[in-house]
Amino acid sequence: MIKKTAYLFFTIFILSCSNEVTNTSIENSINTFKMSLDYWNNLKQLNHASYAYSVNSKTELGYNCTTTITVENGIIISRAFEIYSQYDDEANFLDYENRIILGSFVEDKNSIGTHNCESNDDDNNSVSFCNAAPALTIDELYNTCLKKYLSVNPSSNEINFSVDDKNILKDCYYTSNFCEDDCYFGIKLTHFEWL
Repeated sequence: MIKKTAYLFFTIFILSCSNEVTNTSIENSINTFKMSLDYWNNLKQLNHASYAYSVNSKTELGYNCTTTITVENGIIISRAFEIYSQYDDEANFLDYENRIILGSFVEDKNSIGTHNCESNDDDNNSVSFCNAAPALTIDELYNTCLKKYLSVNPSSNEINFSVDDKNILKDCYYTSNFCEDDCYFGIKLTHFEWL
């Protein structure tokens, strides 16, 4: 009876500690989010809401993708996308400067969003533009981060929020506890600069 009671107490203690760690981690993410949003709102005014940022991703076939969004005075003025391989036909690794560009586009403020899920049939390669990041301002990314990624169930997901050296949003994503590969859902910025 004493062993069962001790085991039950130990199990409850471990579960409560686990929940406490999860809750503390969520609280830290939310606190960091609020601090970062305050920094963003102040810096945005100082810099006339003019900036550029990039998002990198990978396709299911292992190609790399980069989308760069440029914002001037709070309005998106361009979205540039490139899908490329860093391996040649013999599977030799290429540095970034020698990458093989498989497809690309540049949209100006009058054509934003016109390349979603189109294909590029140059050289008989069908390359999808579905991996292009959506044209969103940083304000919209903060909003999406809070509503879509920081709000998932923390008991079944690992939630991550981090900032860059300017305290601006860098990563906001979650990874399912049931995911075996390197999979995540959310936002990962690879470059940010004021214009």
